[in-house]
Amino acid sequence: MPELRKVYTTVDARDRIVAAALTVFAKHGFDGATTREIAAEAGVSAALIHHHFKDKESLWNLVGQRISDEFIEALQAALAHPQQDTGASMQQMLAAYMRYWRAHPQSLRFQLWRVLGAPRQERKSRSQQLNQLFVPVVQAAQAAGVLRDDVPPGLLLVTMGGLVQYFLHSDVEASDALAVTGAAMPSDTELLDYLWGLLAQPAGLATGQDKGQGQAHGPDPEPSPERGNKPGQKPADGTPAKPATAARRRRASPGPARAKKED
Repeated sequence: MPELRKVYTTVDARDRIVAAALTVFAKHGFDGATTREIAAEAGVSAALIHHHFKDKESLWNLVGQRISDEFIEALQAALAHPQQDTGASMQQMLAAYMRYWRAHPQSLRFQLWRVLGAPRQERKSRSQQLNQLFVPVVQAAQAAGVLRDDVPPGLLLVTMGGLVQYFLHSDVEASDALAVTGAAMPSDTELLDYLWGLLAQPAGLATGQDKGQGQAHGPDPEPSPERGNKPGQKPADGTPAKPATAARRRRASPGPARAKKED
């Protein structure tokens, strides 16, 4: 029993140190955080931190790995419904992205510090892990005609994440931008609908498999403005009128399932 108690105490102390490290790193980033402050937050001695972890960077790496593991698990859970079609799965993944960062504000701030200044190797390792898992998911959705295929899948994934994160941590800037025209801040569900409209393949457009993979699908050319003729209107010189070109209308699929907004 004493040995079991010793193991429990060690694990408990280690977990408290990791939790405290997340709190301190979220406040100050990697460069601004100190092991002394982490120890105070955890209620342990600085010597105990050095006993469990080689240095501050090792502790940062572990915190980052735990955040990434939880985040990836949340996204994979959203995709783990074989009865859903590809479109529904992608909408669920986008909603899960929003829900996770909304529910874990300290993890979101840690993620922002990763970008602003942190050990590069940890950042690159987590980036590669995420992209190797989810870029192929986006690519498959493009091939299925669900997501627009005129943008590389990696860029589409980065855009998806970047817009969600910006909305969550830049509420002041977003609110001020909307206020210029008297618009109100959208709810999480409304924002997800907007994002889906940007990401989804426009209705009626062929996929890359039909028109050549990777080919951009822009709208049909409009009549030359200097001619002054509307599509289908007979020109003044009597030449036959060209048939009207029907403008493609983007009809976005129904927005993602409601993302639960946490307080």
